[in-house]
Amino acid sequence: MQAVEHHDPLSGFDLSGWREKPMQDQLVLAVVTALAAKGGEAIITGGGSAFARLYRFLCDRFRANGSGTASLEAVVTGPGDTERAELADAIAQLLTVDPELRPRLEALWSGARAESAASSGGVINQFSGTADRVVQARDIQGDVSF
Repeated sequence: MQAVEHHDPLSGFDLSGWREKPMQDQLVLAVVTALAAKGGEAIITGGGSAFARLYRFLCDRFRANGSGTASLEAVVTGPGDTERAELADAIAQLLTVDPELRPRLEALWSGARAESAASSGGVINQFSGTADRVVQARDIQGDVSF
């Protein structure tokens, strides 16, 4: 019986400068991608949109934290892979320093996502809170009775 030789698939690669990074948070990636796509548009249109509120929230947090503002501006004005990665790192750092920001960021992201879907012809039904009965409808033609 012949001995099986095991080969390391990474042999021959210089890994001395490689730094392991944790997998990025899905919320952070979604926010960065959305700001790269819609951030500039939100700022130009006057700031009443959910994307503008998301942008302002991050601006305020970065200013209070003392860093990250440049990354946010870079993504909004000229989003490239480097700028997106830097903004993702800055947002992740904010969430690490102050975990209580996450619920607010999630709520702002939810609003921006819903606004984006609604503006492209989608139907968005959202309800928060408590109620005995909730009715949500769109495009009703004819009588409605309950």
